[in-house]
Amino acid sequence: MATAKLEINAEIPSVSKHVTQSSINQFESCGILDRVNIHNDPEFAQQRLGFSAPIASGRMSVAFAAESLRKFFGPQVFHHTGTINLKFLRPVKHGDTITVSGTVTHHEQVESGTLVTVDILCENQDREKTAVGVATAIVP
Repeated sequence: MATAKLEINAEIPSVSKHVTQSSINQFESCGILDRVNIHNDPEFAQQRLGFSAPIASGRMSVAFAAESLRKFFGPQVFHHTGTINLKFLRPVKHGDTITVSGTVTHHEQVESGTLVTVDILCENQDREKTAVGVATAIVP
């Protein structure tokens, strides 16, 4: 990572992902696809949440943010020292396109390098915020 990227207000690479029921099912297949839940069953989503369609797991937005942060910090740095903390504001559903963006807001020297803090924003195709949060990594 070049030092210039550590500057306050530097933007991380944006990542956009189109969400489909198929991509939701694939994402959830590692754990809960084998039972009815709010991610795979329209009737259950209606009963539990009042939504007319299943919603994506918040973990999908975390995965999208992690992809953007790996591009920014590099996989070796982010995989070893990276963190993401998102607050989910609006459900993500089939047909949405989620774009992750972020800006460096703080950096400070720590024993093992430079701790870089990034404000993260996830928005849908209507520019509605679906999640906001903070990510960090220590750059050696």
